[in-house]
Amino acid sequence: MNTRDVQAIIKASGYARHGRPYGGSAFRGCTCPKAGCGAVADGSERDDCPEHRLNPAQLWHWSAECPQVLTAARTAVDRGLAVFPLPIGSRVPERGWQRQATLLPERLPELLAGRGVGIGCRASNVVALDLDVHGDDDGPGVLAALAERLGETVPETFTVATPSGGRHLYFRAPMGCTIGSVSGGRTALGPGIDIRGPGNRNGGYLVGPGSVIGGQPYVIAHDVPVAPLPAWISDRMEMTVSAR
Repeated sequence: MNTRDVQAIIKASGYARHGRPYGGSAFRGCTCPKAGCGAVADGSERDDCPEHRLNPAQLWHWSAECPQVLTAARTAVDRGLAVFPLPIGSRVPERGWQRQATLLPERLPELLAGRGVGIGCRASNVVALDLDVHGDDDGPGVLAALAERLGETVPETFTVATPSGGRHLYFRAPMGCTIGSVSGGRTALGPGIDIRGPGNRNGGYLVGPGSVIGGQPYVIAHDVPVAPLPAWISDRMEMTVSAR
C-alpha cells in the first residue's frame, strides 16, 4: 500500500490521522488496539514492534485503524458529557484542561488527535461516583449495600468500566450544585467510593471512555442517558464533601 492509498483511506474514513512518524518505525502519542506491543506509544519502545512495520499504512497510523477513541468520545458528548484531551497513557491532564472541555462533536477529531479522553464534571454539570475495586475496596458492592439498607435502588445511568473492574457512574447535578471532589473513601457513601463533582470553581474530572492506561481500556459499560442525581446519594455527599 503506497502513501496515496493511505491518504485516501484517511479521507474516506472521516477520521483525522493522529500520531506522527518518529525514527521511521515508531510513533509518539498514538493509540492502536491492533498493535501487538500494547496500545500506548511514547517513543522508542515501538521500534521493535512488528505491527508497525507491516506496511506504510501501519507506519502512517491512520485513525481509521483506531476509531475507538473518537467513537467513545462522541457517545459521551451525545450523553451531555464534556470531553477534553488527556496525555496518552496518563490520568493527569495538562494545565488549562477546563478551558478545553467541549460538548461539540465536530471539535473532537482535532482535539483528541493522538490523545486520551477526559470528562470534565463542571462543564458537564455532573456528579460522578468512582467505584473502586482494589485490594479490600469494593465500591460497587458498598454502594449496592447502602442502597439496600436505605430501601433505595441505584438508578440506571451512563456507566464506564475501568481497567481494575470498577465503575464510573455519572449523574446529572441539580441546579446550583457545588459538590466537589473527594478521594480515599472519606465520604458517607463508604469505602471504595470516590466523588467527582462540579465544585465551586474548576470541578473534578474522570478518565473517559476510549482512554487506554497501562494498555488497559476504559470502555462504556452502560450506554443510557445520564440519570438525575438521587437525593439519597446527594444528601450523604453534602455531609462530608468540601466543594472546590
